[in-house]
Amino acid sequence: MHEINLRRIDLNLLTVFEAVYEEQSQVKAAERLGMTQPAISHALGRLRHLLGDRLFQGRARGLTPTGQADDFYKRVHQALELIRAELAERSTFDPATSQRTFIVAMDYAGGALLGVRLFQRISAVAPHVRLVLRSIDPGEEIPGLLREHRLDLAFNATRFDDDMLEQPIVLESQLRVVARKDHPRINADPTMAEFLAERLVVAHVSMIKTENAALNEFLRQVNQQAAMEVPNAMLLPLVLESTDLITVTTALLAAAMRERFEVEHYPIPEPLASASVQSYMLWHRSMTADPAHRWLREQFQAVLDSSMDPTG
Repeated sequence: MHEINLRRIDLNLLTVFEAVYEEQSQVKAAERLGMTQPAISHALGRLRHLLGDRLFQGRARGLTPTGQADDFYKRVHQALELIRAELAERSTFDPATSQRTFIVAMDYAGGALLGVRLFQRISAVAPHVRLVLRSIDPGEEIPGLLREHRLDLAFNATRFDDDMLEQPIVLESQLRVVARKDHPRINADPTMAEFLAERLVVAHVSMIKTENAALNEFLRQVNQQAAMEVPNAMLLPLVLESTDLITVTTALLAAAMRERFEVEHYPIPEPLASASVQSYMLWHRSMTADPAHRWLREQFQAVLDSSMDPTG
């Protein structure tokens, strides 16, 4: 087998190849790497000559890898990840002196309930770290923003079909019916018939998706039945206090509403009372071994663990 002299090869070609393969676009790869598109094209040309394969078919936008490119990517990505992990382990992150800015995506309710707690936890040990919260609408933009490192972390109710994202379940919560405390009809655990007889208020967000088909159908019916829609979940308790409308939300948000407003919450009707919805922490795999990013994930997970409603 012919041995290749690595000293004569620009190993930066491998990072270019990895980016083009993952982005399926020379333009997006150039943006990700901070290079010009012609420089990306030139690097691919050199790698094509070296490997004797086209690597990609198509134009600068919407590239399709060849079979050899698929095989080559698996080996290149694994090797680069090992290098990144080794370098990350040797680098250090000192929260006490860091001036890093972390950008975290979550919806308005998550920002109000969890964002403040995350800031308090971070600032207690990292006084110079800046926390930026973003509400991403539409949510389909989240994978691209993570890929481009315009987001560090996302807390989301749905997962994405993207192999380059880590997306563990970090929170499971049952759903609750919420109504004002002196509601004329909803003052105990409602039956399905009692629930369906009421008018609802919902927040303008994408419907929660779960693996429970019956729960999905229930949530779809909730949205269809809504008599009022508000821009975000933080307006729900204000509406509930002043009307006979009711709503459905997570146990975490329902408990927070009851602490601050004249509302009460109850289990959603049987047979769905024990069903739960999941929330995910998302980040790009290239950041997994980064010490600062790992520290951020640990802080956020600690906030989630401390925020869990013991009643579910």
